[in-house]
Amino acid sequence: MTGESRRARIVIVELSENDTTNISELIHEISSRAPLGALIIQEVKHMGDTYNVSGQAGNVGPDGSAEGNYFHQRGSGSESSVDLAQLVIQLKSLRSAMKSEASTPEHDMSVGSIAQAEVTASQGDAENTLSHLKSAGEWALKVARRIGVEVAALAIAHSLAGG
Repeated sequence: MTGESRRARIVIVELSENDTTNISELIHEISSRAPLGALIIQEVKHMGDTYNVSGQAGNVGPDGSAEGNYFHQRGSGSESSVDLAQLVIQLKSLRSAMKSEASTPEHDMSVGSIAQAEVTASQGDAENTLSHLKSAGEWALKVARRIGVEVAALAIAHSLAGG
């Protein structure tokens, strides 16, 4: 370093927990006064508010509002109350019974929907399982009730009711 002197600029910023300073703007302001050779951030305990929301929310945070909104509950967790392992077993029985009784193209389509529901249930996909059960329709519900597969009948009824 012949003839050159290097100077170090150290900036220490300490903010309280309640400070609303925008850190990005602060860093930009500091660096605009003189170029930064390096930026070291030693510790950040907490920046901003923290909100943990599970499911739908119309508004989160201070000073917010939500009015006149319509929320369609989908994947809200209600399908998780279905015992998928038991449902798979019962859907297999239901599919077999429906196949032996099917007499129309609509019946065949319903059997196919039950087969799809059986596959998605075995994969742990409750939301798509309920969608396929809804497609199976009223005939599938009637057969399920008649042969006594109650978990399947309840799941089909729930899906047909819009759940």
